[in-house]
Amino acid sequence: MPRLLSAKVILYFLLLAVLDGTVMPVFQIGSVSPSLLYLFICYAAFEWGSPKTVYVAFWAGLFRDFLGGGLIGLEASLLAGLALMFDFVVQKMERELPGIYFLITFLFVFCAGTVNLLAGCLAGELSLSLAGRYLGLIAMTAFYTSAMLPFFNFFTNRWFGRSSSRQFELFR
Repeated sequence: MPRLLSAKVILYFLLLAVLDGTVMPVFQIGSVSPSLLYLFICYAAFEWGSPKTVYVAFWAGLFRDFLGGGLIGLEASLLAGLALMFDFVVQKMERELPGIYFLITFLFVFCAGTVNLLAGCLAGELSLSLAGRYLGLIAMTAFYTSAMLPFFNFFTNRWFGRSSSRQFELFR
């Protein structure tokens, strides 16, 4: 588990932000493209734990705010609050169930998109009548982002020098 202020983590954040803004639109299906920054929040929750997840969510939200052109700090604060709830769920879940990481990632991305949509409606950027049409796009984005999870975890584990095999403690 690296420190958040290490050069490796900061460089990875920048790489993910650049990839989200430049390369991921190339992989767009219709108007749906995955978000690597959301996947990094999920990775932090699954692998690093609570305090680091909130910081990762806040910085991922700031990067998305800067890339998206919306209100600066809105998505950062929404993601940080959502990461607190998300991390609580991740710490309480049974990790051995098949597909649980996919399901939890889907729910996180869907909730983040929905909360962001509601905040946009409250801020007056979007009318409530159009918000219903965007829920399908949010669900497809959540599905597409969740489908990228195994590839993202593989490359992120390689980046941080973590082997794919896990070692368990016999005694606690």
